[in-house]
This record gives sequence, C-alpha cells and structure tokens, in this order.
Amino acid sequence: MAVGMLLSISVCVVAVLGEESCDTPTRSAALLQSSVHRNCKSTAEPYVISPAAMFGPMRPGMGPHQMRPPMGPPGMQNYPGQPSNLEHLQGRGESSYGTSGEVTPCQNSSAWTPDYDFAGYCNTWSLAVPLTKDTCDHEGCWYSHSYCYCETEAGCTAVGATWTPHTCRMQWESQSTSNMEKIKEAAIDGTCEGKDVHGWKVEDMVSWPASECCKDYPSTMCDHDVQPKNPCLNQEDFLPDAYAWASCDLSEVQPTKEQCEAIPGCTEQWGWCNCQTKCSCEILGGYFYGGTCQQELKYWGPGDHKGVAEALQKQTCLGVKGSYSGDIKYRVDWVGHNCCGSKKSLCEELDNYESGYSTMY
Repeated sequence: MAVGMLLSISVCVVAVLGEESCDTPTRSAALLQSSVHRNCKSTAEPYVISPAAMFGPMRPGMGPHQMRPPMGPPGMQNYPGQPSNLEHLQGRGESSYGTSGEVTPCQNSSAWTPDYDFAGYCNTWSLAVPLTKDTCDHEGCWYSHSYCYCETEAGCTAVGATWTPHTCRMQWESQSTSNMEKIKEAAIDGTCEGKDVHGWKVEDMVSWPASECCKDYPSTMCDHDVQPKNPCLNQEDFLPDAYAWASCDLSEVQPTKEQCEAIPGCTEQWGWCNCQTKCSCEILGGYFYGGTCQQELKYWGPGDHKGVAEALQKQTCLGVKGSYSGDIKYRVDWVGHNCCGSKKSLCEELDNYESGYSTMY
C-alpha cells in the first residue's frame, strides 16, 4: 500500500474507565514509544474494530463524518460539523400554537428546558478564507480532510465562524402543524394511544425531543413514570463513563508504518494506522472522540427502558420488545460488551447466548 494513502481513523469500541494523561511531543519513534509507557494510564484495554477490516484501503471522500456512528433514533441521524436534519424529518411547518409553552414533550412541564441549545452547529464552510490546520487549532475544533470541525460555540467563535443554535424550543416548534395538532389532542385527552399522523405515532414524535430537552426523561407526555434502565443484568454493573464507541482520526498526521507501530496500542493494517486508546491516538497527533455509555442511553426511547424492566421482571428477553417494535436484545447487546462490567448484556446473560459483539473486534 502506498504510504500516501494512509487514512488513520480507528473506530474503537472502547471501555475505558478513567481519563488518560498524554503529551503529544514531536519525537522519534523510539522516544514516543518510551513516552507512551510513561504517560498512558488506560485502565482497560478497549475492543477495536479495524477500519481496514471493514473498508480495506482508503477510498476518496472517507472522513470522520462518514465513519462516525450515526447519532439519534432511526431516521434522525446527524454528524459532527453538519446541521441537524431533524427539522426536515419532523416537518418545517410552524406550530399553529405560537410557543411551545402550551404543551411540551415532557411528563411534567417543569422539566422542560426550552432554551437548551442541544443541536447547534458551526458553519465553517462559508468562510471567505478557508480555515487551515493552524487556524483551526482551538479547543473544541479539529481539522480533518481539509475541513475544520467545531463542536462548541466557543471554538466556533474563536476561529471566526458562525455558530447556529438549535434550541429545544426551536426543535419543538419545527413540528408540522398536523403533528402539533395531534400532539395537542393527545395532551388534552391525556393519552397518546391510537394517535398518529400517517402512521407516525405521537409517542415517537415526542420521544426524541424529550430525550434531549426533558429533565424527567425517559418519562414523556406519552410514557409516564418510566424508570431509567441500562443494558446490564446487574444494573449496578453499568459503566457510564466507558466508551460505547470511539474514533481516532489520524488523517492529518499520516504516520508511517514505523511511527504507527512504535506506539503500544497502534498497529498498521492495509495502510491504516489503528490506535486503540485515547492516549496512543493523541501521542501520534490524532483527534480522539467518542460516545460514552451514559450518552448512548440518550438514544434509547422510553420503550427500551420499559423493555429492560420487563426482561428483568420476566428473567428473559424472549418476546420482549423495545422502542420501534424491535426486540430489546438488539438494543442492549451492542452496548453491553463495553458498558457492563460483565462484558455481556442482560439478554446474553438471561438467555445464555453470545451475541458476537464481545468477540468480533
């Protein structure tokens, strides 16, 4: 493989229980190797799925925004550095009720956080002078594939770009008129049962905004008194700060095979440098990002939490459904191996099977 074809993005499914301390000096491979032994303090070895195994050599157009696992429930995914597409999916018609104060997606209106900017984004692509790696070098921003991504308003402002907020109120009021009318009808009737618009259930309309904007979630205006659950058989076994997934973007560094493999936890395969930990990624000058297990639970619908509760009560996952009518095992299995101390989901343990997630990496 040509060294110039190196694209070094590791999609690491990581279980790291604590922060790592790293420095990122420019040194020889030998010095870097000794440095990583002194400074990397990862408490657990992560599971890694190799981009080389999934995709083979680099192909044009592949970058962190293509590789990063999608965020949000089915059909509602957005990627870093890009505007949310939730408005398009939920309808851009303005609410006929003015503000969202009359009805909220929360079980209790006091839990509503209308001004929380949960999906703002940084517009760096319309700048008159494109940002470079050096001008993008601010906290909360990273440079990849000739593009500057900023995930915080402070970083966005620092590079001279425009931050576009997307608050809970804006999201709620972006519901189409027909959707909001049906939501209001459900609120007046005190039930969401049997209420939908062209097959889209009111309970699903409110679930996503509630997950971001209601302090009493996973309860919603449709699903009351839902107790938060996690994917583990022993609920105390949950590792909220472990990584459910993570990536190491080394595309702007392009280390040689020697530089890559001089760092413990990094290996080259098919022209890719795969780094397993945040520390090893940053020592090579890469950008490490990911989603913690606690963050992943925000993408669970109320039905997933209720499904786990039902499985625990029945002591089996057989026949138990989660959100969107899918079997609960599909929701819990993929995060169980990284987010539970047992390295297994409650379904794997209750029904004595191996999902394959814990051994495929």
